[in-house]
Amino acid sequence: MTKPPDENDRWRAGTLNLDPFADCEPMPTPSETPPAAAPPVHLRDFMGKALTRIAARMDGREKPIPLPWTMVQNALNGGLWPGLYVLVGNTGTGRTQFAVEASLHAARHGVPALYVALELGEVDLVSRLFGLTTGPTWSKIYRGEIGATELETARGEARWLEALPLYFEFGDPGGWNHARLTTSTDYVRKAANLADDQPVLVVLDFLQLVSGDERELRERIGRAAYAARDVARKQNAAVLLVSSTAREHYGKLDEKLSVHDLPPPASLVGTGKESGEVEYAADAVLVLVREPWAGNTPPDGGTVVHLAVAKQRAGRPGWAHLRFDGNRFTDDDSTSGEGWTTAADLATPKRAGGRRRAR
Repeated sequence: MTKPPDENDRWRAGTLNLDPFADCEPMPTPSETPPAAAPPVHLRDFMGKALTRIAARMDGREKPIPLPWTMVQNALNGGLWPGLYVLVGNTGTGRTQFAVEASLHAARHGVPALYVALELGEVDLVSRLFGLTTGPTWSKIYRGEIGATELETARGEARWLEALPLYFEFGDPGGWNHARLTTSTDYVRKAANLADDQPVLVVLDFLQLVSGDERELRERIGRAAYAARDVARKQNAAVLLVSSTAREHYGKLDEKLSVHDLPPPASLVGTGKESGEVEYAADAVLVLVREPWAGNTPPDGGTVVHLAVAKQRAGRPGWAHLRFDGNRFTDDDSTSGEGWTTAADLATPKRAGGRRRAR
């Protein structure tokens, strides 16, 4: 039986192709003429429109997207103005419920909300919404641990929930391309028949699960952040990206912190996973920090969770103080007078009794 020729035989015969790029696809030839781009615009082309919107904000005709927590609204100068927001927190701090609660509140005030769920399913989201509007917690609703009367109450709540401008998009983890942010937001704006100066809320839950054409995760996350900022800029949207905490910073958000010894909020910039490009692009970086329990059970009223406004382009860094009972967030009025603490307050020496000056 004749031995088939191997690579050594082909090399000796001069028929072996030693070019390492022989099996590679050829690079596309770049076009000599770059694609046409929009020409520069003169200041006069947009000055009038900008001043009109500034006047509308002065007299209250154009407002930020409202939030259900007075303290967070104060820290963010009235709510979510159009821009890119990043929400960072450890597992169990309530990031998803924070985003769901903010979406429901916006929709109840007439602001369309798009929730892109890359981790939750339909039953999860419906349970979380009913947990915010009915008696049982969302986890009991999810597990079916409710009675017939409570189920009928939920069915009644469904009628007005279905009338709200709430939109959801589901995607497989790693299979939802961040380029869809533009088309999905555009769809919601058209479906809600919004005027150019009317805002829309977009939530992406969560950032590290997006896909894209980029091979490296860091590059993909960075491109996704800038795509979200582009949507915020062009479509008058407040885009909230839910982000996981970087492993090396996980303990930093789990330290034994209290309202009396909170660090400067800006020190928490960079705690998110793959955070570099994300936080450069963000208009505001929000970080959830949970206080530890004194015993084995959470305190009455829920766990104290401090929200750091670690970065804010149009305002000051600061802290808002909340409570989270596993179902909803509420303002924690026990921590400070007007509900939030600025970086300047944190630099002020403590008064007798250990309390910092609260604004």
